[in-house]
Amino acid sequence: MIERIESERGSILIEVLVSAVMLVITAVGVFSAFEAGNRASAEERHRAQAEGLAQADLTRMRTMRISDLVNLHETKVVTIAKTPYTVDSVATFQTDENGTASCEDGEEVSADYIEIRSTVSWPTLGTRKAVVQSSLVAPPNGSVSANSGSLAIQIENAESGGVREVGLNGTGPDSFAGVTGEHGCAIFGDLPAGNYTVTLTSPSSVDKLIDKNGEAPKPVETSVVEESTATLVLQYDFGGTIEAKFQTWIGGELAPSSGDSVVVFNSHMQQPKAFGTPGTPQEEVTASPVFPFASPYVVYAGSCQKDDPGEAAPEDAVAEGTVSPKGTTEMTLKLPPLNLTAWSGSEAEPGEAVEGATVKIEDAQCAAELKEGEEAAPPRTYSTDAKGHLPDPGLPYSDYSVCVSNEGEHVNVSSVAVPADVEKPEEGATLNVFLGSTAAIEGECP
Repeated sequence: MIERIESERGSILIEVLVSAVMLVITAVGVFSAFEAGNRASAEERHRAQAEGLAQADLTRMRTMRISDLVNLHETKVVTIAKTPYTVDSVATFQTDENGTASCEDGEEVSADYIEIRSTVSWPTLGTRKAVVQSSLVAPPNGSVSANSGSLAIQIENAESGGVREVGLNGTGPDSFAGVTGEHGCAIFGDLPAGNYTVTLTSPSSVDKLIDKNGEAPKPVETSVVEESTATLVLQYDFGGTIEAKFQTWIGGELAPSSGDSVVVFNSHMQQPKAFGTPGTPQEEVTASPVFPFASPYVVYAGSCQKDDPGEAAPEDAVAEGTVSPKGTTEMTLKLPPLNLTAWSGSEAEPGEAVEGATVKIEDAQCAAELKEGEEAAPPRTYSTDAKGHLPDPGLPYSDYSVCVSNEGEHVNVSSVAVPADVEKPEEGATLNVFLGSTAAIEGECP
């Protein structure tokens, strides 16, 4: 009997513990629900306050003078019940009653309306959307000076689509500032007639946007005509990257090679552009940034336009490919070899192959292309291997000046065409240099 009572006491203890745990879990759930409900109620109160502030801000902007409202952008903080609300007020000219800025109609564009927009946010908003309210204001007749006009600026990408959120700053008879909208358009009204300079100013995008030649945006000149709207269309996009690797023939077999520069060209560019570091061969040369044209780029090894292999060369002498915005395109270029051998003797008695001879190779065609004031690229410098050969013989299609030196003497050889036969790049060019011949000159290569 005593044993049964003690057993039941243990069961009762367990039941009490289970009941206590369940009570705690239930209490936690109830209090969590209360807390979540309180948070939700607080956010609803914040949103209601924000909607009231946005509506009041729109009412304020409607009472402003048109001259003060033009391209307005201001921010202020309003504190209600210890909660700071950030109110962002913006006014921009629009082209239609739907409030969508568009510059696609060219000369038919007109700044007919002003869109006023108020955006209100608060610290606990998190990832939820801020409160946004907007309206349209139609400037009354006579509110805009007869000596003023409008300027519509369209920023287009490579596919002729609009580039949004690009900051614009203009200076001239007056100044203006704004940001392109959803369709890449910004319209500035009530500007005094005259000449203006437009500059892209958005720090988030201007450092990455490039023009057709791969250059950063530069100031652009335009003008505003009284009682009309001028349209300025600019094309910029985010640049892409070309990564070029190299191959050459060694002993009749293709092997990895290196290059110091590449030239890229597209028919929409003003002229070809070289990338890399002449005189410093590396396994891969990066061309960046390049404009993401829909049409393909032509890429070849070299540091100037005269290194173009030409139409007679095989297709693998150049590479073609398109580039996407912020994307990377890989290409491989095949270089013809310079099969050079440095000998200790003369042509009649060659002697032995010279290991460790210094070889300096200068691109004669690029040197001839230099303009006044430009410096020649440093020569490619090599050291011959045990067979007296160049360890990496691959070179761009060109004519070269070659200097080989060893033990205080050097030999110069000019007009070395690589390859000797453009249609047979795998054969490259053969050059034997005799350091013991009468052509040797005292001193190292210059």
